[in-house]
Amino acid sequence: MSPEQLLHHARMEWAVESMHWLLDVHFEEDWCLIEDKVLQQHLNMFRKSAINLIKLFKSRTKSKKAISKIMLDCLIDSYSILRVIGEN
Repeated sequence: MSPEQLLHHARMEWAVESMHWLLDVHFEEDWCLIEDKVLQQHLNMFRKSAINLIKLFKSRTKSKKAISKIMLDCLIDSYSILRVIGEN
C-alpha cells in the first residue's frame, strides 16, 4: 500500500469514527435500549440527518458555536430549528 493510499484509508476510518463519536456524545446512541432493528436504523438516520443539518448551518453561517450549543438552542427556541434547516 502506498503512503497516499494508507493516508486515505486512515482518514476514511476517522471520518466514520468521528460520526459515531458525535452520535454517542450528543444523542447517547450507545445507551439506546430500543431492540427493534428497523426502528434503530430509522433513529440512526434521523440523528445523522440532524448532525448534518447542524454542520451545514455552521458552514453556511460561519458559526463557531458547538454542536451541543446549537442543539440546546433548538430545544429552547423553536425558531432556532427553522434557522438551522434554512427556512428563516
